[in-house]
Amino acid sequence: MTEKLGSALWRSVSRTLRGEERLWKVWWYAGIPVALITGALVIVAERLRASGASAWGWGDLCDASRFLLYLAWFIPAWRCSKNVERAAWTPLARGALAAGLVLSAIF
Repeated sequence: MTEKLGSALWRSVSRTLRGEERLWKVWWYAGIPVALITGALVIVAERLRASGASAWGWGDLCDASRFLLYLAWFIPAWRCSKNVERAAWTPLARGALAAGLVLSAIF
């Protein structure tokens, strides 16, 4: 049972990296955990900065990690954004992805 699950998961990850997976799977199955983790990294970074000057470098590390994590999800999500039933979802998804990338870089 776990071998089948692992094999199916690996196939889905491979399809995602090649831009062949359905957008909704990439958006919800990967995007929600990415959003939760990046949100947690924002909170940790700000708490580190508030704790004193000696922790400022750690806050920056959290910010860089957050940006790289978002970018690691952004690329396959962008590639998969064309795999939708209705063509209108592609520009909407790409617009949301681009806005998230800009906001992630700014904040």
